[in-house]
Amino acid sequence: GMAWTFLRDSFYADFMPGLVGDDGIIRGPGGDGRVAVVAQDDIADAAAAVLLDPAAHAGRTYTLTGPAALSFNEIAAIVGESSGRDVRYVNETLDEARASRAGYGAPDWEVAGWISTYTAVAAGEHAQVTGDVEALTGHPAMPLREVLAPAG
Repeated sequence: GMAWTFLRDSFYADFMPGLVGDDGIIRGPGGDGRVAVVAQDDIADAAAAVLLDPAAHAGRTYTLTGPAALSFNEIAAIVGESSGRDVRYVNETLDEARASRAGYGAPDWEVAGWISTYTAVAAGEHAQVTGDVEALTGHPAMPLREVLAPAG
């Protein structure tokens, strides 16, 4: 008898610069997969819209995405432009991905989770683009380039 609404967020656009290593490389076994990264501000606006009128959204599931599904090569280029750094993407094998993360000292289950994020992208599981942000908020979802643009 409890009312519910699910907000399923894509990867956070705001976090994309955090994928870049000190050497300017985003590493992972994401292949040519695509991901529709979404701004945390858009997620907050969508959540606020649901909370302001919960009855209108009861029993609904929304998939919150950005306006475009981007490859890791495209993400690297945009992160590089916004940061003024040379950033590129290196597609890793599963063994290379485990080895490149070994230095973090994380437990095996956590490393497996990090790697599975990339393999899910490679498999096309995060390429869907929806209009749910705009439907809930009244404004279009922000593109990654806009999310990462310097304030001012």
